[in-house]
Formats: sequence, structure tokens, C-alpha cells
Amino acid sequence: MINIFQMLDEEINLFNELDNISKIHFLEREDIDQIMTDLAKQILLAVQIERVNVWLFNKEQTVLISIGEYDSRTNKFTKDSILRQKDFPTYFKALHENKVILAEDIYTHPFTKEFNELYSKPNDIYSLLDIPIRISGQLIGVICYEKTGCKKKYTEHEKSFCLSVSCVLASNLESRHRRAAQVKLEKTLAEKDLLINEINHRVKNNLAILISLMRMSKERSKSKDTKLLLDEYEQRIFSMLKIHDMLDKNNQYTEINLSEYLLELIAEYKHTYPQISNNFRVEIEDIDHLLSTKKAIHVGLIISEILLNSIKYASTLTKNYMVSISLKQLNKNTLALQIGDNGAGFDFAKETKDSNLGLPLIKDLIDQLEFKATYPTKNNCYYTIEFDTTLAQ
Repeated sequence: MINIFQMLDEEINLFNELDNISKIHFLEREDIDQIMTDLAKQILLAVQIERVNVWLFNKEQTVLISIGEYDSRTNKFTKDSILRQKDFPTYFKALHENKVILAEDIYTHPFTKEFNELYSKPNDIYSLLDIPIRISGQLIGVICYEKTGCKKKYTEHEKSFCLSVSCVLASNLESRHRRAAQVKLEKTLAEKDLLINEINHRVKNNLAILISLMRMSKERSKSKDTKLLLDEYEQRIFSMLKIHDMLDKNNQYTEINLSEYLLELIAEYKHTYPQISNNFRVEIEDIDHLLSTKKAIHVGLIISEILLNSIKYASTLTKNYMVSISLKQLNKNTLALQIGDNGAGFDFAKETKDSNLGLPLIKDLIDQLEFKATYPTKNNCYYTIEFDTTLAQ
């Protein structure tokens, strides 16, 4: 008697067929129905049966919905059939227990006999092999290999092949699921970026409008003190506006480069106060250090307050007045920002207690950022702020 395995190996190499099936990539073809048909034809030819179906559970796992049913007798592909747990409770229980159902006689097998009138007889099915489909250990459906017209005894070779096909199908379904999730995530991120961009654009426009209104008020005002006050607030607002402007230009909405930001602020002060534009000594190293937008706003306000105080109190009283701003890499993990002028020193701690806004604001902002800092004394007018590059900024 000729061995059945030899016959199969001579007529159909199941492992070659498995390799062919594995090359059907669901992600690379648009017509999923045709893919399912191609898959089914190869399976039916290899296992010598007439029907193969793939069913997936609903979210509650109380209903099985077919994503593909192929019958070689009619060469028809159908889908969207429904099997409900309430109609086939024993079968569903077996699947939920992750059982592989092998029924040489579908009409007498305890897990399948409840299909007799509604499914087996109408489709002339006599034997079946149903293998649960799992993704990451979770049951998601079942693939059914069905013999019509007569009973069939599935060989170990065929069972191994069918099990491998189920694994290939599960892998492809998982790829489709991941791709769908990725597309959804990309869409969500794109919508988020668009929203952030719109918010940033509106904030920038509102700040620009506010600055314009202040400039109009300055032109109309006859009070020197009012103009000076508006100048100060304009610079504070500009330090925030510049952040949003840089975010917009760089399409980056969470961080900005510290070196670039400092240079932008200094350029604006030179433009706003042309009478002292040549009195700036700037040494900003090109350091790739990013600040969060929140901390950048704090740093901008700190610098604005320091510069405003310097221009207001030291520029007219200091011979050869010079503002110095430097950013240097002290060591591998530390940056140092130094800003001040060559005016007479002052007791920062004492003046902070007597000041209404500027100095207390500088101290509060630095404390909030938890930066290490040194302040002016009676012998100098310099602030030094250190940035720990190992910490999230």
C-alpha cells in the first residue's frame, strides 16, 4: 500500500505551499477579497478539501463574523456571514477554551453537531478541522478547513500544515491591525500638530497685536514715565512672542534652542534701543541645548528684566557703558549664562526687598526653574545662571 505521506509529497509539497501562502502580504494589496480567494485556493489544493473559511470574533466574543468563505465547488467567495453564541453555545465554549476541533464526522462530534441543520447539511459538510486564531495569545477568531461530499481523515502532515497556515494568517492579521493602528496614530498626530500649530499661530498673532497697541499708545502718550513703562512691558511681551515665532519657523512646538533664542532677544534689544546698540558685548557659543517652551519663557523674562534694569539705571550713569552677555560650556554637564553691565554694583538681596517688580520677578523666576544662580553684589552687576544639561530643561 502506498504511504499517504509519499503521495502528498509527490503531488503537493505542503511546505512549498506554506511558503507561497506566507508571501501573500495583506498590507501590499488593496483587494483583500481577492487575497483571501488566492489564499483559500492554495489551501484547498494542498489539503484536498473543498471549503475554507476565516471567522473573527466581535468585541464581546459572542459573535463570529466571516471575513472570507471560499467554496471550490462553485468557485465563489463570500463573507459577512454570522454565527451567534446563543445558537451554537457548545462550539463557542470549545473555542474559548482554545481547543482545536477535529471532527471526522461533523454530525456526531459533540462540539459540532449543533451545526447540523443550520450549517452542515446546507453546505454538505462531513468533516472539518477548526483551528483557533490567536494574536499575542488572545483568541480573535477561527479558521475552518471543511471537507464536503464524504468524510475525511486529516493526516498529521495535513494537520501540521493547517496549523502553520493559521499562524501565517494570524501574523498577517496582526500586521494589518498594526498598520491600521499606525495610520490612525499618524492621523491623530497630524491633527494634533495642526491644532498646536494653529494655537501657536494665534498666540503669536495676539502677542504681536498687543505689542502694536502698546507702540500706538506710546506714540500718543505725552508722559515720559508712561512711555518708559510701555517700553518695559513691550520687551517682556516680545520675549514670549519670539518663542512662538521660533516655534513656528522651526515646526517645533515643545522646545527651542537656547543659543538661538538668546541671539534673537539681543537683536531685538539692539533694534529697540538703537542709542546703545553698539554697547553690547555678546559671546554666545553655538551650543545645541534645547529648552522646553515653558522654561524658555521664564528665561526670556529673566533676561528682559535684567536688560531693562541695566538700560534704565546703568546706561546713563556709567561711563563707557557696556552690556555683556555670554553663554559658555563650563564642563560636560553645565552651561553658564552670564549677563550684566560695567556699572556700579548693588546689593541684590537688599534691593529685591525694596523693589516693586523687576528684581523680585527675576528672583522668583530663577527659583521656579531651580537653576543655580549668583546675583549682583556691591562690587559687580553680573548675574550668572547655570544650566544642568543632564536634566530635562
